Amino acid sequence: DVFRYTNSDNHGGSSSANLTITITGTNDAPVAVADAAAVKEDTNTLADPNPVSGNVLSNDTDVDNGDTHSVSAVNGSAGNVGNDLVGTYGTLHLNSDGSYSYTLDNGLASVQQLAEGATVTDVFSYTNSDNHGGSSSANLTIT
Repeated sequence: DVFRYTNSDNHGGSSSANLTITITGTNDAPVAVADAAAVKEDTNTLADPNPVSGNVLSNDTDVDNGDTHSVSAVNGSAGNVGNDLVGTYGTLHLNSDGSYSYTLDNGLASVQQLAEGATVTDVFSYTNSDNHGGSSSANLTIT
């Protein structure tokens, strides 16, 4: 913004000048929001898919217009992005665009021994990074 002001003295003299205020924006980090999905043992139907899939970036936010986002790390490592990551009960594949698939390992005794209605949980962390160096982390929880 520019403001024009005039300064006058008691002898009739005056002068005018402009006051310019410049506001420079800075990058705001994205806000990663926790995600959850569910899978059932020994199933692979439309109602109960195995593997289960989704996108961890779809519910994340960023107040900066025009920023692009990507998953830059899974469980703290950039090397896990786009690669299979074996959890306690299954395998996660999380891509840089946020898309993921998780396949439950139905061959595990700990999965086969689940009583009806019992659940187990695999938790993976991911980092959402914007194109200006801002980042935020959240968890993807599979039950």
